[in-house]
Amino acid sequence: MTCDSYCSLAREYDDLLGDLAKATWRSGILAELARLRPGQDTVIVDLGAGTGIGGKLIGEAGWGHRRIGIDRSAHMLGTAARHDESRVIADMTMLPVGASSADFIVCGFDTLNYLPPVQLQRCLASAARCLKPGGWLIFDYSSPELLRRRWRDYRYDQQLPDGMLRWRNRYDTVAGKCVSDITRYDSDGNVAWRETHIQYALDTYPLHEAVMAAGLRTERVRDLERPEFSPSASTHVWVLRKETAD
Repeated sequence: MTCDSYCSLAREYDDLLGDLAKATWRSGILAELARLRPGQDTVIVDLGAGTGIGGKLIGEAGWGHRRIGIDRSAHMLGTAARHDESRVIADMTMLPVGASSADFIVCGFDTLNYLPPVQLQRCLASAARCLKPGGWLIFDYSSPELLRRRWRDYRYDQQLPDGMLRWRNRYDTVAGKCVSDITRYDSDGNVAWRETHIQYALDTYPLHEAVMAAGLRTERVRDLERPEFSPSASTHVWVLRKETAD
């Protein structure tokens, strides 16, 4: 069957992608949180919280007295363990969090790549509104190198104990988006479900301009696996800060 993104994948997300998501979180957001050392009294908002992988890792690290998970997919949140004090179904461009109430907002495993440029700008502005002065926004972001070039026409089959997951990625140059068709087959070769995901990737400078327009400051951009920045990296980690009040 065919359904909206994360309708069927949500049921198997942790088994199919959980290990990769955890590795990405540890190399990116968790490493930056460890460097910034959140206190026990901090409020941490997890955008695109999904099945709660990031919330679980943050909780295990002992950061934040209140963790708020936000995701627009009821299917993802519905399968999640309760790793956050509260979980909210909401659009990331209109965060249901009070103004100047969050110490940290985090967004892992390329979630912001699912937002087209206009919506990404709204998300950044909404995050800036919710952050306390001096608060931090940390996210990982799949690069143009990955989505536009490596995934221009990239296909592979992920073998599973009870079947297969078939990935077909292509970059639509005219629309400026990466289209990923995911098909799940059972052990008999029958289609269990099929989903299509759309992702976008701004170049570094336009993304930096969007950050500034939202009232945030870019403190650090690096490759996921190392402290330096390279345009050829598959994923970058962005560390932004809201200006403090004069």
